[in-house]
Parts: sequence; C-alpha cells; structure tokens
Amino acid sequence: DESVSQWSEGFSLDVIKSTGITSCKVTNDRTYMVCIDIVTCSFGMTKIITLAPSTAIINKSSFDIEVAENVSGSYEDNWKVVQANQMIPYWPRYIKEGVMCVRYLGGTLSASCFSIKDKHRTLLRMDDIERPALHVEVTVTDYDGFKINFSDYKIGDASLLIVNSLLNQSISFCQKEDLHTQILPPQYYVYYTWNDPLKPQELVFTTNGDNITIKLNPICGVIDKENENPTYYAIFDDGPQTVLIFSSETQIIELVSDTSSTSESIDSYIQIGLRCLGISIIDDINHEDLLYITLNPTKDMWTETRNFNIKPVEYKLNQSIEKYYKKYQENLNEQE
Repeated sequence: DESVSQWSEGFSLDVIKSTGITSCKVTNDRTYMVCIDIVTCSFGMTKIITLAPSTAIINKSSFDIEVAENVSGSYEDNWKVVQANQMIPYWPRYIKEGVMCVRYLGGTLSASCFSIKDKHRTLLRMDDIERPALHVEVTVTDYDGFKINFSDYKIGDASLLIVNSLLNQSISFCQKEDLHTQILPPQYYVYYTWNDPLKPQELVFTTNGDNITIKLNPICGVIDKENENPTYYAIFDDGPQTVLIFSSETQIIELVSDTSSTSESIDSYIQIGLRCLGISIIDDINHEDLLYITLNPTKDMWTETRNFNIKPVEYKLNQSIEKYYKKYQENLNEQE
C-alpha cells in the first residue's frame, strides 16, 4: 500500500556481492531501517535479495522478558514480549535516543535500561531476588544491522570482580555520577556491575579519606602516597573476568599485573624477532580451540632475470647456489 510509507532510496543490483541498509519513511515521521543483502546463486545468473529488519532481539535466556523504548526517562506503554529462545524483529521509534528497557515478563518493578546505539556488552541489574542479573550484548555490523542478545549470567559476565586484600581497611566505592555507595570490608571480594549502564562506566573509590576514579583498563597505581602504608591497586584480566585488587604489598600487585614496581620506571626494553608465528583463538569458557593460523617463512629461492622477466632457477641449481652461499657467509663470519 503506497499510502503506508514512501519508497526507499534506490540501490543497484549490478554488484555481485552487496550489503547495506536502506530506510523507508512513513507519514507519522517514523523511519523503518531495512537491511539488504544481495548475492548470486551458484549458477551465477540469478540474484538473491534478502530484506530483513535492521534490529532484531534474541532472547537466549531461560526466562521470558519484555522490552520497550525509554524516552526522556519514561517507559513506553508498548511493551514487546520476547519468549525464551525466541528472536523477534524490532522497529525502534526513537532512533536518536537509542535507549531500551527490559524486565521479566509479568514484572511490575522498574526495568533496567541500556543503550542500543553502539556495540557493547554488560550485565544488567534486575529487580528480582531469584534472578538478579541478565546479560545483554549489542552487536552492530554494516550488513546485518543491530542484534540485541539476552542471555543468562555466566562466569565472566560481571563488569568487575573487586578484591579487597587489605588486612584492616575497608573500601567504599560507587559508580561515577551515581549516589549509591557500597562498602567492601577487608579480606572480602564482590562481583560488581553498573547500577546505571547509561552513566559513565567508571568507579570512584575512597580509602583513608582519599578518592580516586578508575576506568576498567589494565593499569596499576597507588592511593594515598603520602601515607606510611599506601594502598596499591591493579586491574588485570583473569580469563574472561576483569579483576580489580587492592593490596598493601607491592609484590602482589607486581605478580598479578606482570609489571615492575609502581615506584620504578622502565629504563630498558628487549626487542624480539620471530621467524614463525602462530595465532590460536580459544574459547576459555567452553575450552574449545576455535581457530589456529600459522605464518611460516617461505623457503629461500634464487631467481634470474631474462628480458626483464624474473623467474626462479631450477631446483638443483637453486640448491647448489644456496649451499655455496651459506659457505661464503660462514667464511665471512670467521674472518670477522
């Protein structure tokens, strides 16, 4: 029906492999984004055009959920139900704001909100005693649009594991621009995630009356340097989990961060050259080898130039030249 929406901008069918996103506007100023994928069949004559919504919601968790857009701090009344192990298309109305809220089906408490405008992953706090957390991951590609994946909590999903190894000093902390402060007693640890994923993802820590703001980047430092017993900290990755540890011993910080003492500066470096290189991609959670790539140097090959053409010499000649060349290098090294 032409009265429902306007035609989208044109796109070419001549390209063998083409992907992209187009838009269709409707009379109420709403824009529908559509993903386009153009490929040719195995015969090479027929083109296959696939049209799909630019945003899809995938619920891989064990529970049914409801989602809605958040506009100026208030929820829309139009909640969409996504059952467990279900995928549904989603057409955002407020693309510029790009904020979505989620709650468990049947829940009437406040929902957790997060951004759907960019690629990220976070663990959402849910107002449910039995199901306190829900993991969400937003993926973005030029050809596949936005995918919003919900899943159950698993090891490594928490934004941070905070470890207080101090003997008699508590640590208070809160998310930047958030008023909710937590206290971690000495010799305790806690898995932490953001109270509000829309606020700056930085933590403000207080110990011995000294404040420090920490981003979740691999780093080590010291709090309250002027004190006789300063507090050292380090952020490092333990498998899929990011860990922040506080300690009064520099040896612990050096051990977990694999760096020199925080009071020392680096005055030398070592450069290592690798002749062969292998890259292995491993799934730490499932302990599976996903991919292995090796880059090996090619065998030494002598060439000759004839009429501006470069060609490799015959195999036997190549072996002979290489043999005498190595002897020449050995004699040259002995003379030095």
